[in-house]
Amino acid sequence: MALVEYAREGAVGRLTLNRPEAGNAVDPEFIADLAKAIEAACADPGRAILIDARGANFSLGGDVRHLAASGNGVADVLRDMAARFHEAQLKLCELPLPIVSAVQGNAIGGGFGLALSADFILCADTARFSTGYSRLGLSADAGVSYFLTRALGARRATALLISSRFLSAQEARSIGVVDEVVPEADLQGKAVAFADQLASGPTAAYAAIKRLTEAARTSGLADHLDREATEIVALASGDQVPCAIDAIATRKQPVFQG
Repeated sequence: MALVEYAREGAVGRLTLNRPEAGNAVDPEFIADLAKAIEAACADPGRAILIDARGANFSLGGDVRHLAASGNGVADVLRDMAARFHEAQLKLCELPLPIVSAVQGNAIGGGFGLALSADFILCADTARFSTGYSRLGLSADAGVSYFLTRALGARRATALLISSRFLSAQEARSIGVVDEVVPEADLQGKAVAFADQLASGPTAAYAAIKRLTEAARTSGLADHLDREATEIVALASGDQVPCAIDAIATRKQPVFQG
């Protein structure tokens, strides 16, 4: 049984963490299965990706028992785990599709980083988030420092990384880490419905939006305006934009395909 599974469900590709008895903790076998699942997603992605997890927790992060067993060799173990996790994570983040994370229970460390890899995070009202690393005398991994700095700014991200304190679902929503908080019993249904909604939308436009917001981190205004013009003209040159404009003009619902 794979510790991370991938399956197409209609137009949505579903990436499911499947080590519930261990809180979906991350160890080398988990990372290997994550890499395989992401490869499968890249080969057959559909039009949106949903990341969810079985069990009480989204992910407790690095498997502390596995790390403890490595003793003084923990640096070598972490080097290998980080390299393999990052390789898979980059492939996921580079998919030109909207990605949704559905988080219940705890999302800690690398589990938090995996959730943050998505464009949208929906979470249960009982969910909690923590960077976790500083409790072990570590800094950050799995893109946690990158994603939090982009979302919150350097000062607030630094404070969360140093303290490793838990954010409640409500606080995570209020500071902009989470997009929507729902009752725990409704999480799966809401997440699937939202992923389906995104999958029925203009995914080519979504891909262009992701490229633009990524480029905006380092672009000057003049260069970025040129990028915007290039993207919007390329989209308008296809057949879907004229159809969508006509639909809106005649008070119909646009239909996007491909």
